[in-house]
Amino acid sequence: MQKNRRLLIGGVIILAALSYMIYGGMQEAIVYFVTPSELKANEHARRDKFLRMGGMVVEGSLQKDLKNLTYRFELTDGKTTFPIFFKGLPPDLFTEGKGAVVEGRIGADGVFQASTIMAKHAEEYSPHADGQNQAKSFVPAKEAVGK
Repeated sequence: MQKNRRLLIGGVIILAALSYMIYGGMQEAIVYFVTPSELKANEHARRDKFLRMGGMVVEGSLQKDLKNLTYRFELTDGKTTFPIFFKGLPPDLFTEGKGAVVEGRIGADGVFQASTIMAKHAEEYSPHADGQNQAKSFVPAKEAVGK
C-alpha cells in the first residue's frame, strides 16, 4: 500500500511539473500586438518593454532615406496614430495604406524604434492569366539581363 501511494504521489508531481512547463511554453510562444490607441493609453508603463504594434501605414507619412536605410512613418488604428522609426530593409510589400506589424521599443523621444517590420499581404492567390508577365527566374537580376 505504501509503495502504491508513493508511486501515485510521484506521478502527480511529474504530471504537475509537465503541465506547468507546457503552460509556460505556450505563454511565451503567444505574442499579441497592441494597437496605436492601446499603446498611447499605456505608453509610460510600456516604455522599456519589447512590443509588437499593428495598424495601417498612414498615407503620406512614409519618409525614406535610402542612403542611410532609415524609414519614418506613422501607424494608425483609425483612432490614433503613432510615429515609427525603422533602420534597415523593410519587406517588399511594405507601403503606405497597407497593414503592418512592427516590433521594437518606445524611445525616450516617444517614437517607436522598430527593429522589424512585417507587412500584411493579400489573402487570396491569383495566378497570371495565360502566361502574362510570368517570371522566368526567381532572381530578378537575371530577368533584367535577359531583356
